[in-house]
Amino acid sequence: MVPFSRVAALIALIGLGGMISSVSFATSNAEPPIPDGAQADQIRWSILPSHTDDFNQPSLDAKKWDNAPKSLIVGAWTFSKNNTFVADGKLNIAATQETHTRPFPDVCQGGKTVDRELYYKSGAVRTHTESVYGYYEAKMKGVKIFPGLSPAFWLYSDGHPFPDRDVVGSVDYSEIDIVELQQSDWHGPGDEDPINVMDHNLHARIVGKNGKTFWRRPKPYPEAQLTRYEAPFDPSLDFHTYAVENRKDFIFWYVDGKLIGKKPNLYWHRPMHMIFSMGLRRMFIKYNAKCQRADPNPNYIVQKGYPEDATMQVDYVKTWKVAPSVWLANASAYKQTTYQIGKSIKVTVNYHGGSDDYVDSALSLALVERNNQGFRKEISRVEDRGVMDKAKQYGGEIQFKLDIDKRVKPTNALPAGHYYTLEPRFTSSNGQLVEMQQAVQGIKIDI
Repeated sequence: MVPFSRVAALIALIGLGGMISSVSFATSNAEPPIPDGAQADQIRWSILPSHTDDFNQPSLDAKKWDNAPKSLIVGAWTFSKNNTFVADGKLNIAATQETHTRPFPDVCQGGKTVDRELYYKSGAVRTHTESVYGYYEAKMKGVKIFPGLSPAFWLYSDGHPFPDRDVVGSVDYSEIDIVELQQSDWHGPGDEDPINVMDHNLHARIVGKNGKTFWRRPKPYPEAQLTRYEAPFDPSLDFHTYAVENRKDFIFWYVDGKLIGKKPNLYWHRPMHMIFSMGLRRMFIKYNAKCQRADPNPNYIVQKGYPEDATMQVDYVKTWKVAPSVWLANASAYKQTTYQIGKSIKVTVNYHGGSDDYVDSALSLALVERNNQGFRKEISRVEDRGVMDKAKQYGGEIQFKLDIDKRVKPTNALPAGHYYTLEPRFTSSNGQLVEMQQAVQGIKIDI
């Protein structure tokens, strides 16, 4: 067994499968200005610094991260500070085979503290601060050892008991799994998920009528809480982006910028820490049905491949807040079409109420005559007041039909320097008038 004080040097030599050839801190990770897959000039994004890191510093930023948080207690292995380090511009979290003992309050023995023998150590880092709504994205690479280890990127609350702990139906704990890689979830003998299947699930602990809490887990509530994605790649071979947007009405999951899951946001409104961790899975642990927990498995101890094949890596994590936004999904198409007087323009308007706000007025779409000296004249206008409904005020799309009546002048009949634009807008709950970042100007109208 290799002592973990030498792990960083060992990994530098063997290169983590070719990804690291030396421990260097002079790398340059370009910061994505917007999330992977997002389009410029649509949603307005604002970086949340407390939940953003490119890991280009010599060591883990202690002002942002809590290494091996004491409140994160598991009974089947140990989270150790030594198993997390920054090297070559990446966060590294390693699993190591280290037989050891540590005190463990055993609920199967009435809570008696016993010295439990464990066989593995792993790492976990979480943000000091908490956040709720926003877009969380990390570029990660999994591990070669499979099955048995699960690199994870998730959000969880740690503020319980909350002030409303005695209110029936209140949330005592909330967790959003942005991604759990390589779990090899076991559905029965010979029916285990392959390495490319990943989990994007929701967990909550709710206060019941008798004041006791109960769990809502993904498998009993698959429609509301379980998302299983079969990726077209092996996550252990390369870096990919994994993201979630937690919105007040829905939760959306993305892999490499592609939307892969959506669930209604029923319980996930508590302040949450953001965390990276590596957990042990079958066969390194075994399920104890009597105590309803995972226990260490003394019958399956493997030393080969640790730590070089058991180290997950994070290239960056970026978190954005969304400001209230409105846009046309295919804006250029409207400038490439000539519209006829006496007919109408069919326009799809997309909007986002913002991470911490919502739509507080009708959403309108106008055909406007402008020039570059500040002249503005509204020619035709239509609106939708349904966006103020609770079910729609946080985001969506509206199909508009904007009539071009016979009083509208053809574009070539406008005064010199004048042009037509399409302008959607609404008023946010923060009091601001929200318009497109770039107006769609140069709309062509003819007889």
